Amino acid sequence: MTHNEFQAFLAKLEAEVSKDNASFGIYQYGGGADESYIRANKDGLKLFALELLKGAAQADDTIPTEEKNIIPLPYDDKWVDEQSDIFIQYVKPINEGLEEINKTNYKEGFVEKLVPVGCFIALAIILLAIIVGLWTLLKWVF
Repeated sequence: MTHNEFQAFLAKLEAEVSKDNASFGIYQYGGGADESYIRANKDGLKLFALELLKGAAQADDTIPTEEKNIIPLPYDDKWVDEQSDIFIQYVKPINEGLEEINKTNYKEGFVEKLVPVGCFIALAIILLAIIVGLWTLLKWVF
C-alpha cells in the first residue's frame, strides 16, 4: 500500500466512525499489568486503531528527530473512558526489533549475581543444621 493509499484509507475510516457513540478504556482487574483488558464498543476500537495507524503513518518521519521522537495519542478525548485505569499518552517509535531491544537493554546487576550465591549459602546452612541436629539426636539416644 502506498503512502497516499494509506492516507486515503485513514481518512475514510475516520469519516465513517462516530466519536459520539464511541467508548474505549483499558482496565486492570488485578495486581499487575498482566491482568489488564480493554472494554470498548466497535467505534471505540476503530478510533483507537485509527490513532495507532496514524502513528504508524508518522513513524518514519518521527524516528530520525531526536528531540521530538514521540507520537501523541488522544487520551483525554470524549470517547476515552475517564474511569479507565490505564491511559496510553504517546507512542515512541523505534527501529530495533524485539530481540535487539532485549539484548541491548538487559544487563545483569550486582544483586542479580548474588541471588544464586545467597540461595547456595542458605541451602548449605539448612543442610548443616540438619546434620548437627541428627548428630545431636543420635548422641542423646545412644
